[in-house]
Amino acid sequence: MNRTVVDREICMGSGQCTIYAPNTFELDPEMKARVMDPYGDPPETVRCAVSACPSGALSLDSDDRQEHQ
Repeated sequence: MNRTVVDREICMGSGQCTIYAPNTFELDPEMKARVMDPYGDPPETVRCAVSACPSGALSLDSDDRQEHQ
């Protein structure tokens, strides 16, 4: 299982992740991306959102603990 990681130090709040995978990502009150439901969108959709992030703040980390940020 891949864990979706958001680096809040890098996130610039463009919202691209919420456009590509709206059931997985949201912007918090600080306009930073966060994972609201790691299973909200199909894995391929989440991969597209990660690839579309203009700041590179999103990544997929192989992790069997199923822990999500």
